[in-house]
Amino acid sequence: MPCAHAAAGCPLGVDAAGLADALRLGDHERAYQIARAANPFAASCGHGCHAPCESACRRRHFGAPVAIAALEAYAAACSIPGTAHPPGPCTSAHDVRSVAGLVGRSPAQALAAPRSGRRVAVIGAGAAGLACAHDLALLGHSCALFDLAAEPGGLLTRGIPSFRFPTDGARAECAAILAMGVELHERYRIEGGGDLRALLAGEFDAIFLAIGASEPRDAMFPDQPEHPCVVDGMRVLWGEASPDGTTVVVGDGDLAVDAARAARRAGARAGLPATPVHLVLERPLDRSALPPAMLGSALDDGIVVHDGWSATRYLVDEGGALTGVELAHRGDGGAAVLPCAYVVTAGPRAPRAAAFAPELALDARGCIAVDPDTLETSLPGVWAGGACAFGHRSIAHATADGKRAAWRIHAALTGVPVRVALMSAWVEVDDWDTTRAERAIATPRGTPPAAAPPTDPFSPGVVRDAPEMARQAERCFACAVLPVVDESCTHCGKCVRACPEGALAIVAGPPERLRLDQELCTRCGACVPSCPDGSIAMLRAVWEARLTDEPEPRAAPLEETLAGATPAG
Repeated sequence: MPCAHAAAGCPLGVDAAGLADALRLGDHERAYQIARAANPFAASCGHGCHAPCESACRRRHFGAPVAIAALEAYAAACSIPGTAHPPGPCTSAHDVRSVAGLVGRSPAQALAAPRSGRRVAVIGAGAAGLACAHDLALLGHSCALFDLAAEPGGLLTRGIPSFRFPTDGARAECAAILAMGVELHERYRIEGGGDLRALLAGEFDAIFLAIGASEPRDAMFPDQPEHPCVVDGMRVLWGEASPDGTTVVVGDGDLAVDAARAARRAGARAGLPATPVHLVLERPLDRSALPPAMLGSALDDGIVVHDGWSATRYLVDEGGALTGVELAHRGDGGAAVLPCAYVVTAGPRAPRAAAFAPELALDARGCIAVDPDTLETSLPGVWAGGACAFGHRSIAHATADGKRAAWRIHAALTGVPVRVALMSAWVEVDDWDTTRAERAIATPRGTPPAAAPPTDPFSPGVVRDAPEMARQAERCFACAVLPVVDESCTHCGKCVRACPEGALAIVAGPPERLRLDQELCTRCGACVPSCPDGSIAMLRAVWEARLTDEPEPRAAPLEETLAGATPAG
């Protein structure tokens, strides 16, 4: 299933198809359990994640991907945050059953069990740090979180503006993790590499660094002195700067759009008219990574967008007052000037990592260098993940980094390597709905409401319309089901002619074979009755992924599989 695959889809392995199926059937409890089992930030991801799962959704080839983020937000709203897991197979190694099972316990037993006596310091209480603490608690270790801010959550509670994200919902998810017995030390500064060594020499057995990346990587105007009206975009989002005149925001990505929308609202907060704002995007719109809905929201706010330009210098009058910004077109080299009273810079970000050198090696971007598999840094006993190691990605990626770090730290503390064990099987589907694909293709993707996000996404009063959510869930093709051909296939080609999407083809040999393009297959099942020899059946992939400290066997165990059956292609 590509939407649940870490390489292309959800890095947490959330079973998006299973979640959609539960909502399609109106089973809200199971939908919540599926969403929350692998992701302690299910609601935050639903409302604010970049949704890599949707980029991998095969439904995207037929109009638009399934609105997986909206379905996850709805599923998370079915209950307040808490440890949960669905019945049936554990389809993600990130599932709480998998993590707790690594130490031979159920999730409830793991939280009630005595601590191991090992203590881990987590520096940074954002999504990555809290996720690491979440899994360390399940694994039986004591964890202390240290953060500069006055509350946990990082960007979830301080960096994403509340006009597009339910900040109080993120606070509730943070509180659920702290309730697992995690210590929190607010307004606490870790100065540098020397402090890390002191923590390791003192009461802590390991450290996970998750300090984010909130600093500008490069100065936008390196040849000009600092100016009080040229401010960083994060300061606007933090409320430390409120432009009250015509503002130009220069950059790309979420930060630029969020800063522009926040600046637009700055005047209204003071009882003044909305601030005129220009958003200067460095990449052309046809090459932008911005979600269309995010850009559309900026346009709806009345922000003027200029794409394909970069800022070269700011302009001042004889008295030193800012008067405008000079731009250069990145395509044709043209120049332009935008008059303004403020310039907000929103370029690429970097962590405050220089203070940890030379104890910690840094990469060319100024991020903390880590082993991509183990997340170990150059300092023994210290791991790092999230934006400080990989740059800004999605909430799901940061959460997955924190959880993976917890597993690796557990392995180091116990001296036993940890791996993911996967078991799978094919099960014949006897009652496949042959009209489902047609209904899925005919159903357009729902348009999210333009209203502000709910203050409390877990309140029953803000739950979206259940029938509409069920209708949207039905757009899923259920990619775990696919046509499978056995060895009796004669390659007659009748299934190829019957396929309405051209997903099947006969490939010349030797040996001749039937090939299935899974990206084009809608799982309609039309190929099954077209086969004169009964060689094709609709099978469902059933799998279970769990963490284990058992040595990998020479031949990975595979549950009972239909004799001779192999997926087409």
